[in-house]
Amino acid sequence: MDKKIIVIGASSIVGAVAIASGGIYYSPYITLNNMRNATENQNVDALVKEIDFPELRVSIKESVKAQVLKQMAGTEAAGGKFASPKMTPELVEKMVSPMVDKLITPEGLDQLIHDKIPGAKIDLANLDRDIAKSDIKMGYESFDRFVVNITDKVDRSKNVSLILKRDGLAWKLSGIDISKLVES
Repeated sequence: MDKKIIVIGASSIVGAVAIASGGIYYSPYITLNNMRNATENQNVDALVKEIDFPELRVSIKESVKAQVLKQMAGTEAAGGKFASPKMTPELVEKMVSPMVDKLITPEGLDQLIHDKIPGAKIDLANLDRDIAKSDIKMGYESFDRFVVNITDKVDRSKNVSLILKRDGLAWKLSGIDISKLVES
């Protein structure tokens, strides 16, 4: 009788550990699904819970700054009329930072999702179509970093990465890398 209780107890513990491990492993996928559902349903409150705004702002600032400097370098190299020797990384930072700080907030997200910012519409009605037009690869880069790479099927140079980082047992969107969005 005592052996039977030990076997049942050990089996229960092994089962619980297996379920917990599976839950921990799949948690970034659950976060992505929650973000997609919140976006499709225009539920800003649910989406806000899945985002680490301070880290996301830093990531977007760096990514946009790198993209602007990359495009400027290409324009200057081609002798374009927009070439400006006065444009420095510091000046680009001064231009980009206030916009990102204002936009990457729960309020800014609400304005984007509900199309309250002219010229910055997010086309939620065609989200599934746009996803179908992209190759999506996702996976762990480390124990606490999960990356989703989204590449346009037609123009392979258009590549965006969503970066999720572990927040306790859950995950949060903490970065967006657009550095490979446009080739130089």
